[in-house]
Amino acid sequence: MKTLQILATSVLLLGLVQTANADYPMMHHEGPYTHSWQDADTNNDGVVTKEEFMAKHQERAEKMFSRLDANKDGKIDETERKTMRNRCDKQE
Repeated sequence: MKTLQILATSVLLLGLVQTANADYPMMHHEGPYTHSWQDADTNNDGVVTKEEFMAKHQERAEKMFSRLDANKDGKIDETERKTMRNRCDKQE
């Protein structure tokens, strides 16, 4: 009976681990990060240079800043920071 309980618990835990990994896109070679990497290779030579990498991340940083700067004054104040924090907390 104890062996059956251990086996059942092990199978359950393995299933939970697999489910958790399935929801985490960085664990897979496919997903949102793959396309971002391919998009960074702007000349399609199969490698990402420092310039391509920095340009892609600059673009992402600008988009993120724009989303955070709700009143578009060029600054992220405490209210805007808290608003974004609350959005992130609700998504968890």
